[in-house]
This record gives sequence, C-alpha cells and structure tokens, in this order.
Amino acid sequence: MKRILALSLLAVPVLHAQEPPRAVEADPALRTDPGNDFFLRGKNVYDSARASTDFQTRVAYYQRAAQIFADYLTNFPNHPNAEMAWWYLGNSYYQSGNPHEAKRCFSTLINRYGDGKWAAAASYTMAADHYNKAEYAFAAPMFERYARNAGKPTERARGHYYAGNSYRMLGRDREATREYKAVVDDPAGTLFAAQSKISLGHLALDRGKLEDALTWFEDVANGNYAPKVTGEAMLQSALTATKLGRTELADQRLNQIMRTPGMEDFRPDAQTALMANLYAKKQYDEVIRIFRSSATKSEGEKEAARLMIAARAYMRLKQPSQALTLFRDVERLVKPESDTAFEASYYRLLCFFQIEGRHVPDQVDAFLQLYRKLHPGDRRIHTALMMKAETLYGAGKVAEAAKVYSEVSAAVVGEKNRPGLLFQRGWCLAEAGDAQGAIRSISEFISRYPDDPRVPSALAKRARAYADVSEPGKAIADFDRLTGSKEVPEDLVSYAWLESARMRRGENNIPDMIVRYKGLLEQVDGLGENLQAEANYWIGWGLVKTNAARESVGYLDKARELRPKAYQKHAGILLALGYFAGQEPEKLSQEIRTAIEKGYAAEIPDQALQWSGMQSFNSGDYEAAVRSLGQIANDDDPRSTPKEVWRYLAKARIETGDGDGALTAVNHLLDVEENPAWKADGLLDRARALDLLDRPTEARKSVDEAMELRPQGRTSAGLRITSGDLHLKAGDPKQAAAEYLIVVNFHEDKELKPLALSKLVEALEKQGDKTEAETYRQQLQREFPGWEKP
Repeated sequence: MKRILALSLLAVPVLHAQEPPRAVEADPALRTDPGNDFFLRGKNVYDSARASTDFQTRVAYYQRAAQIFADYLTNFPNHPNAEMAWWYLGNSYYQSGNPHEAKRCFSTLINRYGDGKWAAAASYTMAADHYNKAEYAFAAPMFERYARNAGKPTERARGHYYAGNSYRMLGRDREATREYKAVVDDPAGTLFAAQSKISLGHLALDRGKLEDALTWFEDVANGNYAPKVTGEAMLQSALTATKLGRTELADQRLNQIMRTPGMEDFRPDAQTALMANLYAKKQYDEVIRIFRSSATKSEGEKEAARLMIAARAYMRLKQPSQALTLFRDVERLVKPESDTAFEASYYRLLCFFQIEGRHVPDQVDAFLQLYRKLHPGDRRIHTALMMKAETLYGAGKVAEAAKVYSEVSAAVVGEKNRPGLLFQRGWCLAEAGDAQGAIRSISEFISRYPDDPRVPSALAKRARAYADVSEPGKAIADFDRLTGSKEVPEDLVSYAWLESARMRRGENNIPDMIVRYKGLLEQVDGLGENLQAEANYWIGWGLVKTNAARESVGYLDKARELRPKAYQKHAGILLALGYFAGQEPEKLSQEIRTAIEKGYAAEIPDQALQWSGMQSFNSGDYEAAVRSLGQIANDDDPRSTPKEVWRYLAKARIETGDGDGALTAVNHLLDVEENPAWKADGLLDRARALDLLDRPTEARKSVDEAMELRPQGRTSAGLRITSGDLHLKAGDPKQAAAEYLIVVNFHEDKELKPLALSKLVEALEKQGDKTEAETYRQQLQREFPGWEKP
C-alpha cells in the first residue's frame, strides 16, 4: 500500500514554502526606529529577489538579503520585527541554495516563537522540505505544528492533510486516520476533503474493512469535485465493490469513468478492472469487446495486466493464436524475472501447445531455462513438464516421455491436471518398461480419484504391471475388479478375462484358467473369432489335462471351426484324446484319418491309435483299422510294436487285400510270438496272406505248421477253410469239401460256419454232386437266412 501511495504522491506538485505573512510596517512619520529601517532595507532587497526573472540576479539578491537580515538580528535581536526577520533570513538562505543555514534559522524561529504565524510558516517550509525528500518522520510533526498555528483556516486543513500523508507513508495508520478526519471534519477543509476521504478509504481497505472503504469512496464519487478527484474515487469504489461482490455498482462506476470527460487518466485502469469483472463472470466475448473499445493504453505492469486479461479471455474462447500474440506483448512490457513475465510465458506455452505440439519440447526447454531455477516448485513449471511429456508420448518417444514424467511432482501440479498426470504417467512408465513406477503412479491415481471414468483402464494397466513384476495375486485382483463390475466397458471386461486366463495358463493353474476363458465366452458379447477360438481351444486343452477329455470335444471342435489354420493340428490331437476318452470310435477314427492327412498323426498317443484300430477292425472297417494300427507299427524296430498291433494289422490288411502288407505284419508277429495258440493264429494269417499273393506252396506249409500246434476254436476253423481253399485252387474239390465239412459239422462260429457252408456248396458243385450241394445250400439258407458272401 505504501508503494501505491508513493506513486500517487509523485503526482502532487512539490510543496513550496508558502507566502510569508504580510508584514505590518510602522508609520515612520510617527516615530523614529533605526531597527525598523534596517529591517525594511533587508525586506526591500528580498522583494527585489522575488521580482527578479534572472536566476543569477535572483540568487545574488537573496544572498544580499540574507546578509542584511543576519546583521539586523545581530544588532536588534529583540526588535519587534525580529520574529519576521528570522523567517526572511531562513527563506533567503533556502532560496539562495543554503538549506542547512535555512533550517537553523527556521528552528530558531520555531523554538523562540513557537506559537506565532511566522513559526507556522517556518514549520510548513521545513515540513515541505522533509516531505519532498521522503523524510516523513520529520515532515509529519512539522505539518501538525503548521496546522496548529496556521493563520488561515484553509492552511490548517492543508497541514492536517499532508501530516496524514506523512504518517500514512510511515505505516502509522492510526495517526494518519486522525489527521485525515481532522480535514474532513474541518468546515474550512473543502480543498483537501476529497483527497482525505479517498485516503481514509485506502486505510480502511488496509484494515480489511471493505464496507467502510466503499463508503468513503462513494462519498467522493457522489460529490461535486473535479473529474480527476471523482475519477480516482470511482475507480477505487469499483475495485472495492468488486471485492464485495457488488458487481453492478462496480460496472456502473467503471463505465462512468470510460465515458466521462476529464477522467481519461483513469480509463486504462477502469478498462482493466471492467475486463477483470467480466472475465470473472465468464463473459469472455464482452472482455474482448471492452478491450477493443478503447485505444488508450497504460504502461508497464498496468498495461501488462490489461493485456493478460484479454489474452486469457482469448484462450477461453479457444483462440490461442490471438492470445499468444498478447502474451508475447506482456513479456516485452515487464522485467523477465517478474512473476507477470513468468505467467505470460507459461500461458504462451499453453497456447503453443494447443496450436501445434510438434515443437513443444523445445519451447518447454526454453521456458524451463528461464524460470526453473527461480521457481523450482511452481505449479507452472511442472505443468510445462507435463506438456513436454505428453507431446513426446504422443510422438511415440515413450522412453523420453517417461523420463520427463518422472520429473513432474504430482503434489505441485494443479488439482485439475493431477488426475491426468497420474494416469498418463503410469501408462507411459508401463509402456517404457518401468513397471514399479507405473504401479506407484496408477495406484495413487486410483486411490485419489476412485470415481474417475479412467479407473477401469488404470486397473487394467496396473494389473499388467503387477504381472510384469511377478505379483500375480495383485494382478488377478485388479482383473477381478474389472470382471466383477457392470459399469466397466466391455472391451476392458474382455481384456480382463483374457489376460487373467492367460496368466493362469502360464502358472499352470488349469482349473482357474478354464473358469476365466469360460467367463470370456459367456460374459462378453461380440467377441472376435480369434479370441473365441483361443478361449475354446484352451478350455478344451484344460479339460483334457484335468481328465475331463470327454467334455472338451465341443470346445475343441469350435476352436478348429473358427480358426482351422491355427488349431487344426493342436485341436485335432486333443479331440482324438477326447473321443478316445469318450469311447467314440467312429469320430476318433475320422480324427485319426484327418491327422494322417494333415501330417500330425504321430502326435496322437499310441493307446488312442491302437484302441481306434481295434474298434475299427471289430466293426468291419478294415481300412480304418489299417490306418490307425499302421501309425503304431514300426517296421524298423518291430519288437517295439505290441504283438496285438501286428496281429490285427495283419488281419486288417488281409481283409483289404494287401497281401504284402499282411505278410510283413504277420512275419513280425511270428518273430516274437511264443504262445502256441496265438502262434497258430499268426500262421493262419500268414497262410491267408500267401494265398492272396498266389503262393500256394508256402501257404500250405504255413497251414500244416499251424495244424501241428493243434489249435482250437476259430483258429482251427480258419485253418480248415484256408486248407480247403488251397485244395480247391489246386483242383481237388473233394479234399476241399472234406475240410469245409469239418467246420460245418464241428464249429458253430456265426461268421465261419456260413462261410464254410457256402464254400462246401461250391466244392460239391465242382465235384458234380448237385444233390448234396443243394442240401447244404438249403441248410445255409435255413440256418443263416440272408447271409451274403463277403
């Protein structure tokens, strides 16, 4: 406040010693008075000095007058004119450039003649000298003395007014208030009353008594005073009314200043205040209108303040280019180290950020170079760092952005920017590989702003970061928060189910993995085919791994249907296991066929292949049996292949007419078979294979060798039929009929007996015994109606 007053006082003309009181001269005709003559001689020289227009002459006259008055006081110290002479002497010294002697004379006058009008005049002269030198502690009591001894009432008000100014400059508000009120209460104080009321208003403002201040300012604003005085009062009234929220009164006074002649000096301040009020009301268009309405400009800080308001209004109107120009002008008007320059530079940076972000990092660096050392913990410094980090991140420079983000203090940036900082910094740090830093920033964001719409995204990012630092429990907890809320966007729900399922898969927590993949399929609509396929496949895989292969089939089928290229093989292998576990031989056989065609049959377990081959053989699908059993058979190391595989592979190959393949398989079997009954069975198959190859001699030998082992049941019957076939081919139908007849008479096998009957009929017909042949044909039809020869 002192600084404001000091500036206002500079506008007040320098105080001068007032005119001396009129001297009353004695009538020389009445009496002789040498002292008076001496005094008048000095007075005449003094008057000549005052009348002189030449500076050197005037100084010379004052010096001469001073000499005369000094001699006069030496010779006539007690003369009635001595009191006047001390004042004239002092003022002569003062005007001739000898203030030290002048003050000595005035002090003598005051001390010797304290209550006189000449002492009052001396007090004023000394007070004015101290006042103009800003020696207010000396000026104040002198002005008070002047007021007490003033010869005229108007001079009394002058003394009180300047005494009040002096005390106010000293910060002695109580004494200043007393002096100003003395002016206001003085009927003769009209000349200084308005300024005193304005000063009383300022003092009330300093004490925080806004209503009292407004009363004083309004008293002057409503009075009949000069426009300059009224303009100052109106401006201060408007500023005070604004603080009190009485914006209508404030706007009224400001508009009065803008249009009243004689108040031009206050228009720049009024315009600034009016713009500030409109800005506070968010009437940004009006701010710009007022700004453009007057060409009057202030200087320095005041002009900077006016431009700042207009620039910020342009920003609010989303016109950063216009704002940027004004912010630059503000920077030119004020000292670079000032807070105004700092703020203007900051806002200019914001404008640049909004206009074009490509060069923002360079602009921020320049800004930091100027102001970071002066304001290291300032919100604007850290917001500028945020702008740089966001720009780098947007340009894909994640590592650089992460480094800058780490410099930003969340405690310093404004509350409006803090959520974005914590969220974006956490996101950036996560992508830059600083998972721990990401967790800290995102956790603070979530705890501080639980209702922020970005919390679900933050949970997803933090979950991934927890997974990266091997804290799966915390990661799963975050994922579960996402899947357990109905308010979470579907894409994040999908992400949570998927990533948590993958985590559990990596941990080999198969049961929970299955639950999560099922959640993905059941809870997320519009899931893409790739993710559907992944979920179905891994559910099927998990079911197989947890001995629930039978339940896996539907999921694995779906996965292969959605993405055949990706899951043909892996799903196929698992499907084979599922069909095997579910005892579904036809589907398993088809799966094996597909596996063979696609080249991954070797990865299907031998147990499934063998079971499938046996089931196919028993169902009469010999080709399928050959396919399945052939995948197990190892010709390079036949002993590593189970005997049952060779046995049934040989039989199946015989049924499909593959004599060579059958012979190979049965030979491998006979190399390892030791059981007589099974060896006889193998010899039978070798005979049949040789028969297919039209090698009857070797076939007969194999039959005879088998017979020597005295086989029973089907093997014995098979050998008789094969022997008959060999006899028949050799042209001996009678011997063939004998072999077939043994089977017909002594074996009740439902497959071999009708075969033997049909072959017996054929042999008898070749012998020419049609009657006997017909008898057995009727037996065949009677015992096995509808039977057809294979």
